[in-house]
Amino acid sequence: MLRILPVLILLSGFMPITAQRTIVQGRVIDAQTSEPLAFANVYFKGTHVGTVTDFEGHYSLETDHPGDSLAVSVLGYREERKVIEKGRVQVLNFSLYASSLALSEVVVVPGENPAHELLRKVWTNRDKNNIERLDQYSLEAYAKTEVYLRTLGKEPRDIDSTSIFARLSIRAEEGSEPALPIYMNEASSDVHYLRYPKREKVLVKASRSTSLFDAEEISMLTGLFQKAASFNFYDNYVRLLERNFVSPVSTAGLFYYKYYLVDSLYIDGRYCYELRVVPKRSGDLTFNGTVWINDTTFAVKRLALELGKDANINFIDRIRIRQDMEPVEGGAWLPVKTRVLVDAVNIFLSNYVEKSGFEQTSYPVKFFDTELEVLPEAEYYSDEDWERIRPRQLDRHDLATISSIESLRENKWMRTWGMFLSMAVKGYYNVGDFDLGPWLLLYNYNDVEGHRFRVGGRITPGFGRDWVLSGYAAYGTEDEHLKYELNVERFLARRSWTKLGVQYRYDVERMGAEDVFYSQSSFGSFASSFGGTDKMMYTRIARAWFETDLFKNFTQKLVFMNKTYTPASPDLNFAYYTDEARSRLSSDMSVSEVNLTSIYQPRASFIVDKNNRFPVSLSNAPVYTLSYTYGFKGVFGSDFEYHKLMLGIRQNILLGSVGSLSYNAAWNKVYSPLPYPLLTLFHANESWFRTANTFNMMDYGEFVADNAATLFLTFRQDGFILDRLPLIKKLRWRSVATASVAWGSFDKARNGFYDPLTNPGGILPRYKDDGTPFLGFRTLSWDKPYMEVSYGIENIFSFFRVEAFHRLSYLQPDSEGDDPRKFGIKLSAVFRF
Repeated sequence: MLRILPVLILLSGFMPITAQRTIVQGRVIDAQTSEPLAFANVYFKGTHVGTVTDFEGHYSLETDHPGDSLAVSVLGYREERKVIEKGRVQVLNFSLYASSLALSEVVVVPGENPAHELLRKVWTNRDKNNIERLDQYSLEAYAKTEVYLRTLGKEPRDIDSTSIFARLSIRAEEGSEPALPIYMNEASSDVHYLRYPKREKVLVKASRSTSLFDAEEISMLTGLFQKAASFNFYDNYVRLLERNFVSPVSTAGLFYYKYYLVDSLYIDGRYCYELRVVPKRSGDLTFNGTVWINDTTFAVKRLALELGKDANINFIDRIRIRQDMEPVEGGAWLPVKTRVLVDAVNIFLSNYVEKSGFEQTSYPVKFFDTELEVLPEAEYYSDEDWERIRPRQLDRHDLATISSIESLRENKWMRTWGMFLSMAVKGYYNVGDFDLGPWLLLYNYNDVEGHRFRVGGRITPGFGRDWVLSGYAAYGTEDEHLKYELNVERFLARRSWTKLGVQYRYDVERMGAEDVFYSQSSFGSFASSFGGTDKMMYTRIARAWFETDLFKNFTQKLVFMNKTYTPASPDLNFAYYTDEARSRLSSDMSVSEVNLTSIYQPRASFIVDKNNRFPVSLSNAPVYTLSYTYGFKGVFGSDFEYHKLMLGIRQNILLGSVGSLSYNAAWNKVYSPLPYPLLTLFHANESWFRTANTFNMMDYGEFVADNAATLFLTFRQDGFILDRLPLIKKLRWRSVATASVAWGSFDKARNGFYDPLTNPGGILPRYKDDGTPFLGFRTLSWDKPYMEVSYGIENIFSFFRVEAFHRLSYLQPDSEGDDPRKFGIKLSAVFRF
C-alpha cells in the first residue's frame, strides 16, 4: 500500500490539469448570406491565445488558461462574443452581421510608412510571382456555385410560418438568417492556359445542377460570372462588372489607397505581413480589406477584399473576394482557392473555386481554338462518383440546399413564378419545346399598317438539338396585309459554331432602318416600329447563309439574298429608269447579292444560351468587321450589278473612376451606280425611343451617300459627377453624353443616272402627286458632316435612360419645305451593372 501511495498522489496531480484543458471548435459565417468567413480572428478574451479561421470558416482552439469568453472579429463585421465553459470540449458557431469598415485599431507612427516599403518590394517581385508570366500550364478546377433568395423587406420573425419561404428556406447555423436556395451547380474541369496569344480552354469532365428554374439559363449567367471572376491582382486594374477597379497592389496604389502594416503571422507555415488597405476617396473604384504578403518572396499569399455600395454597382450591395495563393512549379504563385460572394437586395450568389494538379504544358496553339468543351458523360456521374471527384464533401448546409430546391420544383406556384421571371428577362414565354415571343413585338403602330399585331416563336433544343426553327406572322389593320417570316437553321458543328440557315420573309421596312438579320435586336425592331412613317417599302426576302468560326474569335458569315422592293408608304413616290433610253420608269426593284462578313473579336468570350451565343468582352480589345457585297444582274430577276465594301471597328475603353468611352466607327463604299434606296442610307430613328449606333435626330432616308463614314461616341461618367452631389448620390443616377457624326459624298455622274437634259440635278427624283419632281433626300460632304450630340441621365430606377438630343448641322428646310427636328428627348431601357 505504501508503494502505491506515491503513484496515486502523482496521478492526482495530473487529473486537475487534464480536466481544466479547454477545447473549443466551430465555424464562423455571415449571418445574412451563410458565407464561410475565412481569415477571421478567434481568440479568448483577455488572453493572447487565438487563431484564424480557415478558408471554410472553421477554427479550433485549446488552452489551459482560457478567458471567460471567446471573441470573433473580422474586418467589415461586428465583433461577437460567447461565454465558454472552462475545462470542457465544446462547439461554438458564430454568425456575424456586416458593419461599416473601420480602422480604429490602426496606430500611425512618425516616419516613413513601413507599409509603403513593403509595397515597393511587392512591385519589384511581382513579375516573378505573377502566374501569367508562365508560357503555358494546366490544372484541375472544382467549382461550386449557389444562388439564394432572401425575404424582401421583411424581418425573419415577420415571415408567415405557413409560407413557402418559411417551410423550405434553410439556415446555415443557429442565429443566421433564413435563405431560399434556387440553384446549385458543381463542376470539375481541366483548365488550360496559354500566355501568347492569350487563350484559355476549359474541358468540363463532370457537372451537375439542381435548379428551380431552367438550369441552362442560370448556368449561362453563372458562367459569365465565373469568367469575370478570374481575378489577377498583380494587374494594375482588376476588371469587374464592366469596370476597372484599382488593384490594392497596383503600382498606382499610393494614389488611391492608404496602407497600414498591422500584424505579422504564420500562414500555412509561411511568415507573412498583414497589410490593411483603405480607399482614400469613397468615389474611386477601389477595394477595402486586407492583403497578406510573404516575407521572403514578397508574393501575395492571401486576400480578403470587399466592395460596398459606394462602388455604385446596380442591384448589388456588396461583393466580397477571398483568395489564397500557393507557389507552384516555376516559382509563380497560383490562386488555389477563391470564393466570391455577390450580395444583392434580396438575392445572393456564392462561387467557390479550388485548383489543384498544376503542371506546365506545351500544347500547340490550335489546341486552344475551342474555348469550352463539355464531355458527353459529364452529367451522368453518380453520387458515389461525386464523392470521389470533390476535393471535400458537401456539408450539412449544401445537402439541405439540394433538398430544398428539389422540394421547390414540386411546387406549382414556384414553377409558374419562375416561368414568368424567365419570360421577363428573355422576352419569350416557354411552352414545352416551344418559346412564344418576343413579347416586346406583340403590338406596334404606324401609318401604313395601322395597328400591327404579331405572334411568333421558336423551338428549343428539347425539340431538336441541331435544328433551330423560328418565325412570326403579323397583320396590319390599315393595309390588311399579312406579313410573315420563317427561319430554319441546322448546326453542323457546335464547337466551331458552324451552321447553315435559310429564311423567307415578307414584311414592311423603313428605308434607313438597320437590318434586323444582322443586328438581332428586338428593342431596335420595337423602337423603329414607332415614329415617322416616311419612306416605307414592302420587301420580300429569300436568304440562305453559312456561318462558322475559322479559328477562335474569327467568325465568317456568307449570305446569299434575293430581295424585292415595292413602295408601301403614300409618301414614297420613288421611281427610276429601267432602260438606257430613259423611256420607262419603275418604282419596284429586285436585287440578288452575296455578302461575306468577317468579324474578329480578340480576347472575347462567348456565353451560350441554348441555340444562341453572345460575345462578352472581358478586356478593352477592339472588334473588327469587314464586309463585302457583290450584286448579280439577271439572277432571279435582279436588276443591278454592284460592289459594296464596309470596314468597321468598335471598342469600349474603361477609364477607371472617370467612367468609360466607347466608339463605333465605320466606312462604307458603293462602287456601282444604283438607285438611291440601294446606296448607303444612314441608320436613322424617328421614334420616341433612343437606339444605339443610329442618328436619333435624322429622318429615315434623309441622307444618302455612295462613299460614307460614321462615328458614334458614348462617354459614360457613371457616378463620377452625380455621386458628388449629396442628394442625387442616393438615387445612384449616372450621367452620359454622346456624339454622332456622319461624313459622305455622292457621285452625281455615276449614281442617279445623270442626264443634263432630263435630270440635270444628277439624282433620280421623287415625284409629288401632281407629277412634279423633287429631291427626296439630301447629300453630305466631307467638309460639312452631319452632327448631333446628346446628354442625359441613365440608371433611373436602375434601368431607364432619358436623353436630350441636339442636331448641330443641316438645319435648313428640306426640298419639301419641312424643317428638320433640331431637338428631342428620348427614352430607352439599359441593363448595366
